[in-house]
Amino acid sequence: MINKREKFIHNIAAKYISGKSLDIELSGNKHEIECFASLLEVSKKLYDILNDNKSSLTEANDLLRQKKEATKHFESLTGITWRL
Repeated sequence: MINKREKFIHNIAAKYISGKSLDIELSGNKHEIECFASLLEVSKKLYDILNDNKSSLTEANDLLRQKKEATKHFESLTGITWRL
């Protein structure tokens, strides 16, 4: 079951990744925030590449590998299962 904090984080992430406007400020552990920001960036890049008909499979594979690494780091640091 997803708790309130996880739901909030995933809501923010989904909006950011899909390019919707956000006006929030996160606080907390510096390493967790930096890790979250890194995961958001690579997730958004992958989302954009997958929606761009001109992008190559190599680009997508590289970003997917980066996203998997960022996800593992995020999950180990925060204990939150990344669902996106």
